[in-house]
Amino acid sequence: MSATPSETKGSAIVLICNENYLLPTFSAALSADHHTAADVPVYIFVVNSDPGWASQFDHAVAGTKIRIEAAHLSQLEEATRFHRDRYLPAIALARLWFDGLLDQEIDRFFYIDGDTMVDGELDSLLAVRPSPGRIMAAPDVMRMFMDEKSRGKKHELAYLNGLDCDADSYFNSGVIYTSREAWNSIVPEALEFLFEHPEGCRSSDQSALNHAAYGRVDMLPLTYNYQSEHMMVLDPRRNGFAPAIWHFTGGPNPWDRPGWPWDEYFNRFHRMAELLLVDCDVKTPKPPAAQMRAGISHRRRTKNRLNWIYPWRKITRKAKILRLLSAGSL
Repeated sequence: MSATPSETKGSAIVLICNENYLLPTFSAALSADHHTAADVPVYIFVVNSDPGWASQFDHAVAGTKIRIEAAHLSQLEEATRFHRDRYLPAIALARLWFDGLLDQEIDRFFYIDGDTMVDGELDSLLAVRPSPGRIMAAPDVMRMFMDEKSRGKKHELAYLNGLDCDADSYFNSGVIYTSREAWNSIVPEALEFLFEHPEGCRSSDQSALNHAAYGRVDMLPLTYNYQSEHMMVLDPRRNGFAPAIWHFTGGPNPWDRPGWPWDEYFNRFHRMAELLLVDCDVKTPKPPAAQMRAGISHRRRTKNRLNWIYPWRKITRKAKILRLLSAGSL
């Protein structure tokens, strides 16, 4: 990549959620605050809330760089009509408009989903300025299995072809580092594609962003976005890798039900968030029971298949993951 070193002044960590998902999002923000320099603000924008409600968290964020702000996005309601993701709520689309919420002095941002935990320093990444017109993101799990023979491969290829994208460039949108200039050039194209091809955007904004940003993505090492499907194959710490960001994709999340592949270690910032918000008007999000059952079933099925039915896939997937963990060092 052609990214160049830069001062961290002008960068920020950004998260966005609704009131229902503030608790885990605050947990992710605490982990980011813990692993960044003193001059990097951490914004949480809470959509469809009001300033009075947001002000109750002043004591909870005292001593941190976290700012919890109410946000109103009039565009979101219209866009939800085009949301087709079965697993994520339409609030995920809100990230497409947070540029208008940031202070003017912020010229680049590091976006992370609320179902993540920062576990390593981010300052070395924030000291790099993304290349003009480009974003930095990590590979999605699709990269891990697209060269395998399977009944679903034809369907996956059709999905990628519909996005004018390929498996090697397809990224996970839960962690993105870019400039406002690049974001503002990519998002309009992504929205246009989402509105015109909603059925082809099965992952909603992630699908649309992959279409719009194709050819304009610098891949981050997988250490910046280590997802659940990766963890089900390999705990990278056993091979000397310490991911900077763990991403609890799928379900259940560790705070819903600690267990393979995410144990109680991954709840320490969530427990801290619960203590800090104990006197606040905050909901504890409860995933639908059917979604929990489906997630647990998927993980059990994956574990069984990798251990007993397709054991060679665990070997080949592990090799791919190790290459992705090593690739693209900053």
